[in-house]
Amino acid sequence: MEVILLSDVKALGKKNQMVKVSDGYARNFLFPKKLAVEANSVNKNVLEQHNAAEAHRKAEEKKQAL
Repeated sequence: MEVILLSDVKALGKKNQMVKVSDGYARNFLFPKKLAVEANSVNKNVLEQHNAAEAHRKAEEKKQAL
């Protein structure tokens, strides 16, 4: 199962990263503790938009620094 991490998880990945984990690990540990959400089409689009906005913000900051 693919999930999108909502916070850093030791030995698994960083926030806003999409990782593949076993179904049981996702259902029994990640979802109840609100550490991840299922990587369905809606959540993937939200992640892509977030990453694009972050890249745009970093580019603007770099442009302002020059």
